[in-house]
Amino acid sequence: MAKETERRQLLDDVFNAFTVLGRGNYVALLDVKCNLLTFSAAAVELFGLPCENIPADGLDWADYIHPEDRFVYTRTMKALLNGETRSYDLTYRTRLKDGTYATIRYIGAAIGGEDGKPEVVGGIMINEALTESTDPVTLLRNRYGFFRDMVAAIELKRSCVVMLCGINKMNKINDEHGYTFGNSVLQQTAWLLQGTMGKDGTVYRMNGAKFAFLTETLTPEEVAAKYDKIRRAAQAGLPVENVRQVLSINGGMIHFDGAGVNERTIHACLSFAYNDSKFYHNGKLVNYNGAIGMNTHDSLELVDEVRDCILMDCKNFSLRYQPVFDAATEQLTAIEALLCWRSNRFGDVPPSAYVPVLENDYLFEELGYWILRRAMEDGLKLLRRKPDLMLNVNISPAQIVDDLLFEEIDKISRAVGFPLKNLCFELTQSCRLIEPDILRRIVHALKDKGILCLIDDFGSGVASIDFLRDLAPNFIKLERDYITQINSKPGNLQIVRHLSELASELGTKVCLKGVEDVSIRDTVKNFPVTNVQGNFYSEAVTLDEISNRLL
Repeated sequence: MAKETERRQLLDDVFNAFTVLGRGNYVALLDVKCNLLTFSAAAVELFGLPCENIPADGLDWADYIHPEDRFVYTRTMKALLNGETRSYDLTYRTRLKDGTYATIRYIGAAIGGEDGKPEVVGGIMINEALTESTDPVTLLRNRYGFFRDMVAAIELKRSCVVMLCGINKMNKINDEHGYTFGNSVLQQTAWLLQGTMGKDGTVYRMNGAKFAFLTETLTPEEVAAKYDKIRRAAQAGLPVENVRQVLSINGGMIHFDGAGVNERTIHACLSFAYNDSKFYHNGKLVNYNGAIGMNTHDSLELVDEVRDCILMDCKNFSLRYQPVFDAATEQLTAIEALLCWRSNRFGDVPPSAYVPVLENDYLFEELGYWILRRAMEDGLKLLRRKPDLMLNVNISPAQIVDDLLFEEIDKISRAVGFPLKNLCFELTQSCRLIEPDILRRIVHALKDKGILCLIDDFGSGVASIDFLRDLAPNFIKLERDYITQINSKPGNLQIVRHLSELASELGTKVCLKGVEDVSIRDTVKNFPVTNVQGNFYSEAVTLDEISNRLL
């Protein structure tokens, strides 16, 4: 009894410590051992809780988290309770007493415990709606103000142009000159943006070295002209601490006209245009024009519907499989999982219409792990008949750099019972945008777990040869156009032969996709190629068709 009283006093002291540190913000404490949640009185009032002390199994806090943020929240809590991480600083939209959502920042830590697992998890909750919406460095409205203004514009069905621009290599500037100098760079950039944009809209400081601009009065053409002026001024150099700092700027833009879509959807499309500017257009402003064959409005509604389906346990998504064959025996050796989605409005929609945009959205992680789980479940059925069959799954940059990637892989593999030695990750072309050192470390760690790695679309980028040398992948899959036009486009035959020979000499196996007819098959049959796939052998089919026809 004395020990229990002493422990209760200790927990009260911990709660009081968080209260002091919280400086008037809300406090929550989870006593893992006693399975008890304790909230400050202010938190009880804000969230409409029944009382200050609640049994943890009687309150699922995930229900209070916005559905779009729930996946990340649930995963973070599991990592904390399993002892895989000891602290957190994340922001989620959280339901209040009146049913509305507020942006709440959660900061806290795991305390004590045996075997690495915590005895207590506690922290403070900061209601961002009650904090200042001003960035302290530039004195611009911050990202929370940006999203609030976006919500207002959408609800009022206003026609707006939104631009996202950012400074290249800001980390290098901070490393070379220090953060005080870096803050001066951000301030000068903010003044440049405000001076150029004038009173025609609002400039915001977003994360890092990114800024946004929202206007209801300027046309996309007028915004583009102002962006060019900003870009030229940055390239000429901004005055920073008695020197002229030359800056490289990237920019994306989107025009929405009363689109009844989520503000996060617009931000995802805007981020896609920004990354397109940064990586493929040397900083020229990229206007998001929507998916191929769609206008901007329809494309926004399409992406919005995709996001809604992901939030509903990946509703309307399914997988088909492209068989991969041994080049010598023409026997089935692997299957590649391909994503399919049927829209309620647009019908069957190819991944190219939404995946590139969703790769800029945190929800893509949830879809990616759904694909991995479903593919493992399907692949396990085939392994019972063909134990050496490989399962190829595309992996995106968002998953590659996910801190919990390896935990998710292990968790799904254990739950399904799928052996990792039969798994091959195909690194999509956009994975090349990841820092080379980071990508190299992760690929080597995947290979250490027994997972094969394949570089897709090899030969389509200037970094391909470096990737082949540094990553030492198990496989490369050559760019499809080289194969489909091998007999019609001059030079393709020599490119395919030399790339195949180079890879083989470096110990990497080669897969050719796009083998569409017998003439292509006959042309490449004497190349040092391990695997082939294409419509000559089989188009993408269902699991049942593979089981009935190819096994």
